[in-house]
Amino acid sequence: MTVSWMPDWVTHPGTSFTLRSGAHEWHGERPADWDGIGAGLRAAHERLRELPVRHVVAAFDEVADRWAKRDFAPRRAVVRDASLVTGMSEETVDRALDAEVGNLRAESLLAALTRELGDPEVLDGFRGGTTAVGPGTTLAVFSGNVPGLPARSLVRALLVKSSLIAKVPAKEPHFTAAFLRTLHEVEPVLADAVVATYWDRDDEAALTAALAHADAVVVYGGDEACAAVRARVQPHQLYEEHAHKFSFGLVSAEYATRHGPAEVARRIAADSSDFDQHACLSPQVYLVQAAHARAVARHLADAMRRAAVDCPPGTVEAHDAIALQHRRLVAEWRSATSDTSEVWAPDGLEWTVLLDDSLLPLTGAGDRVARIVPVPDLAAAVDLVRPYARHLQNVGLGAVGEELRRVGRELAVLGASRICAPGAMTKPSMSWRHDGQPRIAGLVRWADVELHPELEAD
Repeated sequence: MTVSWMPDWVTHPGTSFTLRSGAHEWHGERPADWDGIGAGLRAAHERLRELPVRHVVAAFDEVADRWAKRDFAPRRAVVRDASLVTGMSEETVDRALDAEVGNLRAESLLAALTRELGDPEVLDGFRGGTTAVGPGTTLAVFSGNVPGLPARSLVRALLVKSSLIAKVPAKEPHFTAAFLRTLHEVEPVLADAVVATYWDRDDEAALTAALAHADAVVVYGGDEACAAVRARVQPHQLYEEHAHKFSFGLVSAEYATRHGPAEVARRIAADSSDFDQHACLSPQVYLVQAAHARAVARHLADAMRRAAVDCPPGTVEAHDAIALQHRRLVAEWRSATSDTSEVWAPDGLEWTVLLDDSLLPLTGAGDRVARIVPVPDLAAAVDLVRPYARHLQNVGLGAVGEELRRVGRELAVLGASRICAPGAMTKPSMSWRHDGQPRIAGLVRWADVELHPELEAD
């Protein structure tokens, strides 16, 4: 099935493309007449503006209801194909979709709209003298480390009644078009406001053509990929970026005492196993107060083993397998010469637990490598991660009482945009201000009526 989505109003022939993963390949269509696409999206935007925002929310709720069912045929096809491309097990992909689709229910969307806009219906017209207007067309460039991730920005754009050009991720190209096909069944006006396609990173012509019709630009990817797009954004275009991020966890002695090392380990295992630890929200390391670090690490080995049985890990690519095996050997050598280092691992590469005496190296995270580093206290832990503040995103903070508030504030000042309990690192809500900025309100332009006698009479 095609991995692109073209509305019915696209009548001109496009250019075909093929994406491959091993022996498997998938096909799609890329626009040839970008001026025609731009004109069609502007017309679609005008039709979209006529939909009340609560009608848009209800449509997404219906789509989410269908996609929440694991036996839904389009979902099963996406899970199968995403597993082939990403190497993740089907259960891992299913859990990723459970998390993403769960955020698209009406209650979640209305909560996010209310938090960022105050009154969702400012998107429909003037409310109390103010209204919010979304971009005519948004260009979204997606990456594919987490199946289902494009849903967030796609939905945000359509909530503010912006048409959309979506570049699907090569590493997981299937979800976007399949989701849009369901959306078309529920509310064609929404789906017909989106063109989803793909072009290579070095295809300057396609990027230039898409940018020419965008009022807002949303980019996911590594630092270099984001910088390449950012350099071409014009002053009149809104710009939102989700580049390389670093996440970690902290556990205080009081938190470990209150919950016990086995429960703390279970929560860390969940954070380190979800998405096979390939999401930006996944922890690269957990810094645990020294008195409890070894006990947590020992229990963590059992917890990681159970997590691998409950949700099997995916395949590890050859170069990643070599790097992981080398890292295990280095860690085992260090543990032989240090009383504060230890390694727990099965014969295979399903998971690895490292008790390290140093934060470095930070390379090699992913593929369910759970690292525990002892620290004297949480203040020392915050100082350890200070050099990485520019990329800091998500922190699993195991602390209680006043220490939770104090350390949470320090982490926020340092650069963290999300702080949650251990075990919840990979489960962000739609209300989270992604990477520290309002992602719905950030797309709109406000207009206020003031000093007007007609309004004052109301």
